[in-house]
Amino acid sequence: MFEPIKNYFNFNKTERGGILVVILLMILVLAFPYLKRVTFPDNSEEFRQYVMDIDKFEKSLKNASDSVNLARSLDFQQMDRSIAENKITPFVFDPNGLPSEQWSKMGLRDWQIKMIKKFEAKGGKFYKKEDVKKMFCISPSEYELLEPYISIPEQQKAFAERKAEIKEIKKKVLIDLNTADSVTLLSLYGIGPSFAKRIIKYRSLLGGFYSKMQLLEVYGFDQERLDKIDAYCEAGAGEIKKISLNTVRTDELKKHPYFDYYTAKAIVDQRIILGKFTSLEQIRTIPLIHEELFNKIKNYLSIE
Repeated sequence: MFEPIKNYFNFNKTERGGILVVILLMILVLAFPYLKRVTFPDNSEEFRQYVMDIDKFEKSLKNASDSVNLARSLDFQQMDRSIAENKITPFVFDPNGLPSEQWSKMGLRDWQIKMIKKFEAKGGKFYKKEDVKKMFCISPSEYELLEPYISIPEQQKAFAERKAEIKEIKKKVLIDLNTADSVTLLSLYGIGPSFAKRIIKYRSLLGGFYSKMQLLEVYGFDQERLDKIDAYCEAGAGEIKKISLNTVRTDELKKHPYFDYYTAKAIVDQRIILGKFTSLEQIRTIPLIHEELFNKIKNYLSIE
């Protein structure tokens, strides 16, 4: 009866070898946790120490940053003023031509006095108190102490004001709309390349501007833009190109922005009837020419 069971345990050489390998693998699997602890010791404690070191480093950086911020928050201007108060002993003075010994008496150092004298040697003058402040050799704290004692004669102040006024007048050189090129027009406030191009094109079609108000006829140009440049430009009447009423043809006249075909033809027909225009007033009898239109076109017409 044990014979069938015995057959289950009857292995050949190859099978015994396979069973041995399986047993060895099972032993290795069971022993792996132990071998791991022996071969790779637990370094969790070292890792925790590493994290603590990083935390300490970050805290040291924060403390250093706080120290820098504290240093920046110190009122160095106040410190500078304290030093200046101990050094500067001001009295009433005119900085223009003040002798070196007087500057020295007030507490300025030799290098500061040399800078001031170098400024004067090049023609520099102090026209107002604030001009002393512009000298980089004088600190803001020193100027604050000196300012109440600075006394500059009124004529020098007046000269400075007049100088500023002359400078402003020079800046307001009028631009002639009839001769200005596109680059010159760009110097006007609010006039870009597009508007400069439109102005020149419209000027060419008209034959020149007789009034700055004609800029409002340029596409996109409004009153607000005109108000901004009004004080800086003018329309030179001498530059207007005239049209001879006694020689112009209908097709030529209608090219002008102020004339359409019917108005141009009516003028030429009137000339044929009269034989010749002897006065601009003669075109006022033409029904198509109303008062407003006549006041505009008379600037571009002649009977010569």
